[in-house]
Amino acid sequence: MASIRKTLEENVNDSKNTRMDITSGNMLGNWRPDEITHMTRYDKISSLCIEEAKKLGRPIDVLEAGCGEVWVLRNLYKAYTVKKSDIIGSYRGVDIDPACLNEKVGYSSPTGFLKDSTWFANFNGQIDIQDLTVNPVFDLPDNSIDFFWTTEVIEHMGREFIAPWLDDANRVLRPGGLIYVSTPNHDGSNDKLPEDHVYEWGFEELKEELEDETRGWKIQSVVGTFCQLPKLKKAMAQDEDDHEWRWWPDQFELLEERYGRQFLRVIAATFYPEVSNNCAWILRKI
Repeated sequence: MASIRKTLEENVNDSKNTRMDITSGNMLGNWRPDEITHMTRYDKISSLCIEEAKKLGRPIDVLEAGCGEVWVLRNLYKAYTVKKSDIIGSYRGVDIDPACLNEKVGYSSPTGFLKDSTWFANFNGQIDIQDLTVNPVFDLPDNSIDFFWTTEVIEHMGREFIAPWLDDANRVLRPGGLIYVSTPNHDGSNDKLPEDHVYEWGFEELKEELEDETRGWKIQSVVGTFCQLPKLKKAMAQDEDDHEWRWWPDQFELLEERYGRQFLRVIAATFYPEVSNNCAWILRKI
């Protein structure tokens, strides 16, 4: 099946990026686990925004690194009936690609730019075009953000470029702030990487980075987002040997009855992040 990834761009410091279009026309019939997982990430982050706003009793200020076509906001706008200004007080997106400033076909903008779209005005949004490998400092005051997220970004840069902008995200996060990070789960080697990936972190390697004591981030949860079923079944067999079930066999069999293989790879990965192709980490700044 053909990828929906568009033209690869190589940037300074050897970082790489592509645009991915997940509008319905491009997604039709393209139900690969990575595309399905993209949609589940955006919906999860939307839900977290709503939960944080309710918890704090006010609209929240959010920052997204690698915002692309701001799919979280589009999902929040289209899929949820909440009053958007009650959820998001301000949105700051950062991306390397100036194409992010353009509005997508099918959305109303008198100028063709995202900033002039009527729906985007609900979120008090701003997009900054910035290469985080060159300038890892966000143009935001200290302690000004409630929720920081970055999805499928860090694998597009060299390992040495990640800590500086995570550190700066920590600077702008308020105490108690929420963090969401998703990225492939690999062994750190460069074999068999997609052409637009530069470095994929291993599970323990990324855990150590995210828990760096200088930031004071505490992991709330980590889940697998999609997996190879043979690896999953091997991990389940090990659970059986250890008498420590995460999926009961009859539960997994029921999922197999309900879902096709591609959706099953997304759903069943949840409890086995360490053997999944990709993981989502939720953390809290202490």
